[in-house]
Amino acid sequence: MLIVVTILAMLAGVLVPVLEDAAQSSRDSRRASDLKSVQSSLDSFKRVTGNYPDTGGAWQGDATTYGSFTYDAAGYIPGLVPNYLPALPKDPSPDFPNATGGYMYRSDGTDYKFVTNEGPESYPAGNPFYDPARAATAWQVSSPSGYNW
Repeated sequence: MLIVVTILAMLAGVLVPVLEDAAQSSRDSRRASDLKSVQSSLDSFKRVTGNYPDTGGAWQGDATTYGSFTYDAAGYIPGLVPNYLPALPKDPSPDFPNATGGYMYRSDGTDYKFVTNEGPESYPAGNPFYDPARAATAWQVSSPSGYNW
């Protein structure tokens, strides 16, 4: 019996970190998918209207610091839901949104930046979502002039 318990404890010690890594990877994959989906929707919005959804140059997001906006038509990206996206994305981690972390958007109508702030759990070399303003805390998609916001 003691041998069985020892074997089970060793297996648990090996499996728990592997399963946690898989969960983190899954959440980061979802964040990457959300960034691509919103980027595509913003491009469609601009093709139809001639500009990006405008926040007056202010950050809007689901975190309390950025307005605690919702994920529907009154959400953090004005005018995108429901015609261009069924609902705005929410970070896949139950820890978000919080006071400062979550999804946020900024635009002056001409340029935009969409960020998953404090949520990503990895920052691989060559990350296509690299955010120069938040290199160790965020991923982003943006228009060229919004890249450094």
